[in-house]
Amino acid sequence: MPDRALEGIRVIEFTDETGAYCGRLLADLGAEVIKVEPPGGGRLRHARPFVKGHEGDPNASLAFWAHNTSKKSVVLDLETPEGREFARRLAEAADAVIEDNPVGYLAERGLGYEQLRAANPRLVYTSITGFGQDGPHAGWAYSDIVGQAMGGIMTLAGEPADPPNSIYGRQADVSASIQAAQGTLIALLHAEATGEGQLVDVSAQEALSMAQETAMQTWDFQRRNRVRTGELGMLPIPLPATGVAKCKDGYVSLYILAPAGKELPDLVDWMREKGLQGPLDDEPYRSIVGKLNMAWLTQLMSDPAAAGEVIPHLPVISKTILDFFATMTAREAYEEGQHRQLLIGIVSTPKDIAENAQLRARDWFVRIESPLGDSIEFPGPPYRLSETPAVIARPPRLGEHTDEILAALR
Repeated sequence: MPDRALEGIRVIEFTDETGAYCGRLLADLGAEVIKVEPPGGGRLRHARPFVKGHEGDPNASLAFWAHNTSKKSVVLDLETPEGREFARRLAEAADAVIEDNPVGYLAERGLGYEQLRAANPRLVYTSITGFGQDGPHAGWAYSDIVGQAMGGIMTLAGEPADPPNSIYGRQADVSASIQAAQGTLIALLHAEATGEGQLVDVSAQEALSMAQETAMQTWDFQRRNRVRTGELGMLPIPLPATGVAKCKDGYVSLYILAPAGKELPDLVDWMREKGLQGPLDDEPYRSIVGKLNMAWLTQLMSDPAAAGEVIPHLPVISKTILDFFATMTAREAYEEGQHRQLLIGIVSTPKDIAENAQLRARDWFVRIESPLGDSIEFPGPPYRLSETPAVIARPPRLGEHTDEILAALR
């Protein structure tokens, strides 16, 4: 049994921003992923932020690091006959090719699926584009923000009064890469069983549309567009103990009215222990608190008369709860709340993640060599395999393996 899940698999990667994370997922699992880069490096090599003091260095882009661990780097100019020839020979001998170029770009250079499979029928060829290999939008320009917009996520992100929001990070690119890695692995299993490779056609628009959850079904079955709800959620009123609460040093997220964990009376018990229950022991607040949860609220909202008697009292309950959380740190609120089985989470900053006791206890962070030569701490893999674990190695320096790999082809 191999020490790594994908040990012995060779992948040739012609990707930049959209598909690089796909290659990283395979490389961390043990595949030999050879990244073919243009002279000077691609866009991601030059993307901010950089390691402090190394601005503009193609080996110091944190964005590149995050998407390119455990790979090898070969510099080839695909606009030259020699570069195309070396790339073709590498690809024809591979188990898989990953590419995220515009439709037809590699085929025009002799590196398309049909051209390569003629020499290697077992080849798995994964193409990651904005809109897929066919259809009226196949050749349209794409970037991550276009993927977020066309995938439907932006219209659901933010407050109702806002314009559509893009969500942080390259979420369309990452979603496409995750689906591409999954499709590549399925195709490799098929190739191993049958000797037949195939084309894996991944659309970033389709990959991110999956993250809408029930939004598409709401239109299909109700002919109603889901819209941005922001902090309020599905019910169009501010709800006590639901949403973000400010603490002394940050924020916690509350969802105590949800059908999980203990309920609102248990929170008020905690407040009472601190002498901070305010008017919540008085009527009508005491009676409302005793039955206030999502199921009761949903039923209440179907009865306008009953709702009209309750809703005017909710702001006082909300303010009393928010005042309570303002007396403690976010960590105190989170840890004591979880001890009481209340659904509370810290709104984590990157610093909070780096110091998170759960992640530290599980040794999630790993220490690897930096492409700049020193040692760095890096986020760990997104899964734990007990027998064939993922192992993260540093990202490659630009062209670091060119001589070694091309020498084997000469």
